[in-house]
Amino acid sequence: MANKRIPGTGAFLTEKVGALIAHLEDGGWAVESLGAPHVGERAEKALISSFVDRIAELSPQLVTFCGSSFDLPVLRYRAMVHGVAAPGLASRPYFNRYTEDVIDLCDVLSSFSHQGKATLHEVCRVMGLPGKPDGMSGAEVEKYHKDGHIREIAEYCESDVVNTYRLWLRYELFRGRLTDADFQASEINLVDFIKARGNTKPHLTDLA
Repeated sequence: MANKRIPGTGAFLTEKVGALIAHLEDGGWAVESLGAPHVGERAEKALISSFVDRIAELSPQLVTFCGSSFDLPVLRYRAMVHGVAAPGLASRPYFNRYTEDVIDLCDVLSSFSHQGKATLHEVCRVMGLPGKPDGMSGAEVEKYHKDGHIREIAEYCESDVVNTYRLWLRYELFRGRLTDADFQASEINLVDFIKARGNTKPHLTDLA
């Protein structure tokens, strides 16, 4: 299933794992699933095991924002802390930031230059995308965690995943991997996916 990709921040702190899974169809990308399971639902070791098992099953291309410098190293450290075997993470060179196996949009859009880097919210706003939700930023995640607001962090993570996915679609359009028609169809599919889950994921409504 080499055409499977998991666009998203890859956002992985010790309390949650957020991911969006999509596959390529004739006429664009289609979202299969979106979620951010967290330690309010299961133990950290179980979260990591489930995530790396899914990676092993799909062997996907990963799409992140700052994933090469933060999310993937944290995932590796925490897997090792818990003694979790993750051979799927070794099946492709996910820890090599200069391959297509993992696309870190923060890196590639800045041409791997520190001076050219911007935050996910800044890039999204420039692109006319909603960006991060009001009332919370990455700098506040630690405080939310200390206060026990795990569900709110997971919802914030899901919004990051959606923003990263939409930014990645723009990038694929830019480099000719998507036609304009395929890009528009991919956007419509995402909006339909979010609207169909308005009752269970109301925090994403503003992103549709």
